[in-house]
Amino acid sequence: MIAKKIMAGLLVISTLAHLTCSAQASTLFQPIAVVELFTSEGCSSCPPADKLLAATLKNEYPGGQKVFGLAFHVDYWNRLGWRDSFSTKQFSDRQAMYVAGLGLNGAYTPQMVVNGTTEFVGSDKSSLNKALLQALHTKSTTAFSALKATFHNNSLSVSYALKGDISNSRVNVALVVIHAATTVKAGENRGLKLEHTNIVSQFVSAKAQPNGNLELEHIPATEQSNLMVIAYVQQNAGLQITGAACVEPGR
Repeated sequence: MIAKKIMAGLLVISTLAHLTCSAQASTLFQPIAVVELFTSEGCSSCPPADKLLAATLKNEYPGGQKVFGLAFHVDYWNRLGWRDSFSTKQFSDRQAMYVAGLGLNGAYTPQMVVNGTTEFVGSDKSSLNKALLQALHTKSTTAFSALKATFHNNSLSVSYALKGDISNSRVNVALVVIHAATTVKAGENRGLKLEHTNIVSQFVSAKAQPNGNLELEHIPATEQSNLMVIAYVQQNAGLQITGAACVEPGR
C-alpha cells in the first residue's frame, strides 16, 4: 500500500514545470535521480521518449527530491536520411560507455539510464517510474555545497564545491538547452515537428575535486537565456551517479 501511494505521488503533474533551477545548490545529500536519455531526431521510436522525459520533469515529487533530465542526441542515425543538429559523436561515445559498463549487447534508441546504473527503453514509463522510486529513496553520498555558472562574453565558467565521498569519481558538467523544436524534413520522422527538453549542447568531465572550475566555450549570446547547467558526480568504476545539482547561468 505504501509503495502504491509513493508511486501515485511520483505521477502527480504540477502546474509548474521543473525545467529551471535556482542558483542555490540542492539540499545536501538529499535523494536525486539523473535521467540520461539517448535519443535522435532520425529515430521514429524516439519522440515518445522525448515526451516522457519532458513530462517527468514537470512532476511534483514528494519531499522535494530532485530529478535531473538530460537528452543526449546520438549521431549514428544521421546516415539514414536526417542529420540531427543536436547530435555529436561524443554523445554516442557516452552511450557506448554505458553499453560496456552495463554489459549490454549494443546501443539502441531511445534508451534511458537512471543514476548511471539502471537502463531501459526510453519510452517505457513503467520502468522509469520504478527506477525513480528506487532512486528517490536513496540518499546521495556526494553533494554540491556550491554551484555557480558565470558568462564571460561567449564563454561560461562553472565553479563548484563538493562534500561527501568523491574518491575515484568525476564531475560531469552538461550545458543544456531548456527547450527547442525542430521540423524534420527527411528520414523516419519526416514532416513531424519535434519538441525537445533539456538537450545537452556541451558536455565536459574532469576528476572530482573538493573545489573546481570547468570552462565551456562558443556559446552564442542569442541562446544564453534558454540554457541551464546540470552538474553531477559519477564514479569511474560502476558508473554510479552519487550527487547532482543544477543552476541557471548568471543567477
